Amino acid sequence: MIHNSADTLLAEIEAFCRRTGIAESTFGRQAVNDGKLCVRLRNGKDVTLDTAAKIRGYIDGQIEQAEHRGRDLHDRD
Repeated sequence: MIHNSADTLLAEIEAFCRRTGIAESTFGRQAVNDGKLCVRLRNGKDVTLDTAAKIRGYIDGQIEQAEHRGRDLHDRD
C-alpha cells in the first residue's frame, strides 16, 4: 500500500496525539488553528508544504519542551 504525504502526516499527528493524550481537534487548533485538520486529511484533503512544515514544527517543539521537562514523547510504536 502506498501512502501519500497527507496519509503520512495524518499518521504522525495520530501517533503524537496518542502519546500525549491530546484530542486531534485540539492538536489542529494549537498547531495551525484548524480544529478539523485531521477530519479534512482523512477525507482526502491535502495541506500545503508550509502547513505541513508548521505541523511538524509544532510536534518537534512539543517534544523538545517535554524533554526539557523530563518527559519522553518519542514514538515507541
